Amino acid sequence: MNPFNVLEIPPEATPEDIKAAYHRLAKRWHPDRYTGAEKEEAESKFRELAEAFSTLKDPIKRLALQQQMAKVQYHAAAMEPESAKERTPEDWAVLAKAAFDEGKTDQARALIHYAIRLDDKKSNYHLLLAGILEKEGGDLRTVVKALETAVRLAPRDVESHIRLAGHFQTLGMTARAQRHLQAARDISPNHPKLRTASRKGVTGMKGQAAPGKKEKISGPPKVLLDQLMNLWNRLTGKG
Repeated sequence: MNPFNVLEIPPEATPEDIKAAYHRLAKRWHPDRYTGAEKEEAESKFRELAEAFSTLKDPIKRLALQQQMAKVQYHAAAMEPESAKERTPEDWAVLAKAAFDEGKTDQARALIHYAIRLDDKKSNYHLLLAGILEKEGGDLRTVVKALETAVRLAPRDVESHIRLAGHFQTLGMTARAQRHLQAARDISPNHPKLRTASRKGVTGMKGQAAPGKKEKISGPPKVLLDQLMNLWNRLTGKG
């Protein structure tokens, strides 16, 4: 767990910034504001926030983390120091992708975070960040956040909608999973991965609804969840 990422603050944040971020996020994720599956998610997030704040409010621990992260970024930048100042955000993203392909996830994460800091309007940067976080196996909510940002910037990216559907299903948030699968179908009904979903009956839809009628999802929620998990495992190579 990276406490700075959990609190959504940069490594150079001041103690005042850390305290303000904690109180803001703790208010947002307080379990009393949620019910059902979302309450469980909030409880987990609330505990994570408390742990991150406990770490960063300790000056010694905070300094050690800042030094460690600075070292990672220094080594990343040192790959071509003579041209570092001339690099564009895309250059940093390319370096991040290369590091990721080599299995250097720490370095890749630092590089893509830097690219996003320079230009946070590129959906592919957020997609790469999501891929890195998925490989690291960290907090699934940070993966979802990166993918949601990517979808907001590129709302017609079918595969991002499908990935989000799988993650929301894992989190037990069935309605959101269904919405993203439906969005993917609306954008590209003949997308290969959606044809696979259709053959498996994941969405339970038999085409368009009649005028004036709402489309219905066939099968009880548990069956839909199982079908969606099967699709997600197939898409990610886990099934």
